[in-house]
Amino acid sequence: MKLTKSLFLSYLESPLHMWLSVHSDTQPKPPSLYDQHVMEQGYSVEKLAKEFLQKKVATQYPAETALSFEATLTDGNYESRIDALVYDSTNNIYDLYEIKSSTTIHPEHKYDVTFQYLVGKATLTINKVYLVRVNSDYQRAGEIDINELFIVEDMTNHIAKKEDEVYQLRSEAWGVLRLEQEPCDEHCFNPTTCTYPNHCFSNLPEYSIYDLGRASKKQYHELIDMGVELVKDIPDTFTSNYKQRLQIQSARQNKPIIDHEAIALELSQLEYPIYFLDYETYGEALPMYDGYKPYQQAVTQFSIHVARDPKSDEFEHYECLATEAGDPTRHLATELCKVIGETGSVIVWNKGFECGRNDELAVLCPDLAPQLKSINERAYDLMDVFKNGLHVDHRFHGSASIKKVLPVLCPELSYKELEIGEGTKAMLAWYEMVHGNLTTEEKELIRQNLLTYCKLDTWAMVEIWRKLRQVLLKKSAV
Repeated sequence: MKLTKSLFLSYLESPLHMWLSVHSDTQPKPPSLYDQHVMEQGYSVEKLAKEFLQKKVATQYPAETALSFEATLTDGNYESRIDALVYDSTNNIYDLYEIKSSTTIHPEHKYDVTFQYLVGKATLTINKVYLVRVNSDYQRAGEIDINELFIVEDMTNHIAKKEDEVYQLRSEAWGVLRLEQEPCDEHCFNPTTCTYPNHCFSNLPEYSIYDLGRASKKQYHELIDMGVELVKDIPDTFTSNYKQRLQIQSARQNKPIIDHEAIALELSQLEYPIYFLDYETYGEALPMYDGYKPYQQAVTQFSIHVARDPKSDEFEHYECLATEAGDPTRHLATELCKVIGETGSVIVWNKGFECGRNDELAVLCPDLAPQLKSINERAYDLMDVFKNGLHVDHRFHGSASIKKVLPVLCPELSYKELEIGEGTKAMLAWYEMVHGNLTTEEKELIRQNLLTYCKLDTWAMVEIWRKLRQVLLKKSAV
């Protein structure tokens, strides 16, 4: 048995998960369709990165240099498979290359390459260790240019800082790996992303401590050591921030904590006509369209509900969905600007995302930039009411997501009955509709499902906004 790099990285995530992957019959949570989609993108990036390295070695290394992919190196109890290993026979030295599909160096990447370096230097004379990543500034113009798509980072300084730590951590990981019994003193802290939820959270009660908003591992350890399982049982002595304390108070009292004055001030800033806007998007590691960068999200759909008269409960609805292959940017941006006028507030949920897409649309469609900039200047993030602690309810599970807020405030509305009920599924469905080998009937069914989903997103904002106004009216009547 060897401690591989993947096992080591699993140990850093959770020692228990690493142990279970080797010693237990417990099956890990299968990857979702979206997870599989992300992995496929990673494979596409890796394939191009290997072509890039072949050209780099051919042009920048001595003629006698040998390049090998997926070489396995060992150092006693430790083992690592190297994405690319370059041997300079003239100088008898090796360069190691690790390929990542990300656009930045993540903290785990530093541990990753340091582990590889420690394994490699046991048997080879290592010159340099490099990380090949995607260039976030690369902008597609015609065919993908692999020379511009990738950036090579020298990881020497990162490795020097991590070497002693990783040397110690891999020894600790090896110790856990050899245990015959499950390491019971190790904990997993995220039921949502847990690899083994049926094992780690088999008896998880409702409104558990794992629902506490933005809790740290240190806080979880503190609560576990105190024997606390439920948010409502968290004592006053527990170190928490202001919004966490509001959530705890809501759980104890079993009712929402509402700052009526602050919400009234927020909503008073809105001007009619009020537009409720939601986008659906699609993005890939390798940009699909000219002018796009890696992972940039192309707007593929929008839904808009419009309230024009404060004295009326009637709403207009507009929608647009790209259904054909090809860059949807111009069509979607043009239709958007036709609907949203020059005055009036634009309500969104997660302003950073929607406004970010408008900024990108403005670059791609400069003639529409003034209108798109105006939309951003008038945008109001309805999520802020919940994210900033103005309306706290323990039934939100510590989240300000519309998927958590809507069932509490508007239980009559639900995403559960929809064929497409969340964003990642919408992304994959759109791609399948436009690029898949489907019948006309199958494409039409997806089109209708996408329209229904996006329409519910904006109607959900309408109903939450109306619910907040009703709460304020009841308060003022008291």
